[in-house]
Amino acid sequence: MMKVFNLMVSLFLFNTVVFSADLSNPLPNWLDPAREKKQVEKINIPESRAVPPADFRIPAEYEPASAVLISYAGYSSMLTGIAQAVSNKANAMIWVMSGPESMSGVPKEKYMNFSIPVDTVWMRDYGPFGLSKKQSKVAIIDTIYRHYEYRTDDDAVPQNVGKAQGIDVYPAGLILDGGNFMVDSYGNLFMTERTYIWNSNKSKDEVNSILKNYFKIKNIYTFEYAGYPDEPADGTGHIDMFMKLLNDHTVLIAKTDTEPFKTTMDKAAKFFENRTAPDGNKYTVLRVAGYYKNHTWYTYTNSLIVNGYVLMPSYSSYSSSNSDAQKLYESAGLKVVQINSDSSITSGGSIHCVTQIIPDVGKILKESDSQKEINKSVDYMELEPVETLLKSATNF
Repeated sequence: MMKVFNLMVSLFLFNTVVFSADLSNPLPNWLDPAREKKQVEKINIPESRAVPPADFRIPAEYEPASAVLISYAGYSSMLTGIAQAVSNKANAMIWVMSGPESMSGVPKEKYMNFSIPVDTVWMRDYGPFGLSKKQSKVAIIDTIYRHYEYRTDDDAVPQNVGKAQGIDVYPAGLILDGGNFMVDSYGNLFMTERTYIWNSNKSKDEVNSILKNYFKIKNIYTFEYAGYPDEPADGTGHIDMFMKLLNDHTVLIAKTDTEPFKTTMDKAAKFFENRTAPDGNKYTVLRVAGYYKNHTWYTYTNSLIVNGYVLMPSYSSYSSSNSDAQKLYESAGLKVVQINSDSSITSGGSIHCVTQIIPDVGKILKESDSQKEINKSVDYMELEPVETLLKSATNF
């Protein structure tokens, strides 16, 4: 394992610490006014903010991973299933924020508990973004969690993980949830308009500039969310609630006859149809069923890809659809582990929402070297510029 993951091991606190998170009644993805109060009034951003070196990039989720991070703040059965699949099948570490000394069925040597306080289980949204670097390091881009005023412990997780592991942290000064951040291995970003709405004090050009400078994004593709431009029908407006890149030229998009989901997702599918992916292949667009029932959006795209395995949400009421969704993932060459998500989905998220990935820099760089000549043949800028995409993505 990379040297960075062995730094400061002696400083880790492996004892079980009980924080304020209510495991029996976890907070939803959205705010709960009855239980949450403002803790701060404004965003605290360091005046001097260094920008990551030019050779950083955000690996795609389907590139090699060293560790998966989870936050032990509810849905313990689902988290245990995730941890078991990650450690035993996908051969990655499990890093747990505020967790127990061990988790059932998880090898001791693949488990790390950080005594870092958290408010919620939604690790994807306030968790770190791992970046690869030619110097064989990872780093964290610390964005602002959209609930920063209320969930101060969550918002501080990236900084705390950086301190615990000796990882460089770069505060970006942008409100951005990880569930609304999806990249391919060529530096293209896919997100919904929610990111611009959260940062309404900035122009779109300013937001795009931060994304390009900190995340080294080449092109930005934006999409509507179900309910746009008002409050999202799924409770988040995140792209991972209806779309998933399975590789550089295969995209899984939800389908339904229920509005406002139908129109939004059909537009997204149309965007990719007959479009050439950056690797030179035509996009393969797979459509997977989604259901809106009792104010809950049941989606199969909120999955996690780890080293060739897909941790896919399953639902007790949709056994036939569970099987159909698994076959779609398998058609892209992925191995599937179904994990029941009945408990979390009613609160606005599933497996992707409660996990975050640290990339395996060594393997990524090795694979990159072996594909160097192939990658050289692809010009990022042959893709449509961001200004065009911002118009076309909302005007099919």
